[in-house]
Amino acid sequence: MKILLFSLLLSLGSYASEVVYGSKSGTIPGGGFGFVTIVDVAAGETIEIMGVIGGQTLPDGSLDDARFTIQALYGDLPSMSWQHWDVQAGRIGGTTVRPQNQLVPAVNNMLVGPCRIAMVTQNLQNSHFYQVSYKITKPSTANTTTSAPILLPPSQDAVQRWFVRLQVSSDLKTWQDVQPGEFLGSDSARFFRIQTSEQ
Repeated sequence: MKILLFSLLLSLGSYASEVVYGSKSGTIPGGGFGFVTIVDVAAGETIEIMGVIGGQTLPDGSLDDARFTIQALYGDLPSMSWQHWDVQAGRIGGTTVRPQNQLVPAVNNMLVGPCRIAMVTQNLQNSHFYQVSYKITKPSTANTTTSAPILLPPSQDAVQRWFVRLQVSSDLKTWQDVQPGEFLGSDSARFFRIQTSEQ
């Protein structure tokens, strides 16, 4: 068996998924239907709403209960009412009570983009203040470097056979044939090459 060439060295390095925590806060003026965009989620990213806090401010400056609805918007498709957050607030003996939030059970607490996440309040006779915290998980990325392509030289012999094998190594010294299937994630780099041999 004569080994003619081995070429096409791939260096694959995978990184763990990137997690981004964020929040948005503000005030929605009273006098109508309140709608505010929270964040845009890119394709393949997932989002979880970690918490919603806020309330409506009464004319005397005290806080009152409020319901905030988290919606998901998918382009031209109808918006989806995803979660409802009830925020309890008020005054006890003249002292403002810190709002406490409560998630009304949703179908699930994770959505996959691409989508836009917005918050809606209704019955806006008074202004509402809010703070929304969220977690976005971005898909893992991989760097791939490809060498020159492999070549099988032309032959006049119609029955001549060539063996093409994919091999893997963790140190560029010891190589093993790759069996068909999938590779699980690893915290170390793996290198691949294609080895071509003539029978």
